[in-house]
Amino acid sequence: MEQTQQFFPEYVQLYRPLLNRLNNLLAPYQLFHSQWGILKLLWLDGEMTSAEIAIRRQVEKPSVTKIVQRLLEMGLVSIRPGTDRREKWIGLTEQGQATVINVMADLEVFYDNLLEGATVEDLEAGIRVLKLANKNLHK
Repeated sequence: MEQTQQFFPEYVQLYRPLLNRLNNLLAPYQLFHSQWGILKLLWLDGEMTSAEIAIRRQVEKPSVTKIVQRLLEMGLVSIRPGTDRREKWIGLTEQGQATVINVMADLEVFYDNLLEGATVEDLEAGIRVLKLANKNLHK
């Protein structure tokens, strides 16, 4: 079988079990991977609107609204009004920042174990290939 025919089936075989393990790791924080993705995005890039989050996470805006509402109830994010009354800026609270730091420490151990045996060059090549496929998918 050609390498191109094998690459994506390998990815698909990894994806669901990885999400399941990630959700198990996030369970003590009462989070799911979709919530974690938004928290991490806000940690890395700062405040943004629901529309920006939806674009960056490649999900529908109503999904973001629902997730943000849950994160707000948990005290992990705050919402402040923008210049336009329809615009609302979402950012991490202090509790949200602390949660992100703790989760990132747990994930570092998890990912290190998952990628045991892979070289830096292997990881760089994998990242390059996935970015290229993502770029080509969105042409």
